Amino acid sequence: MTKLDLVLARLKQLPADRQEALAAEIEFLLEDDGRQTVLTPEQRAELTRRLADPNPDYAAHEDVVAAFEKKFGR
Repeated sequence: MTKLDLVLARLKQLPADRQEALAAEIEFLLEDDGRQTVLTPEQRAELTRRLADPNPDYAAHEDVVAAFEKKFGR
């Protein structure tokens, strides 16, 4: 029995929802075109949307550090 056979046998013992989740992960890995990405297309779209319309309540780390240094010194 190969390692693949053993893994498939273990997968078949999992509940259906867990099998579906793992299948989605494997499919994502198989579709990877070699780029170093960890974002799904949905996450990438959300990131693009947020970068295009930044939330005014959000402050970048560098901006927070600059504000503290301006107010309290270094």
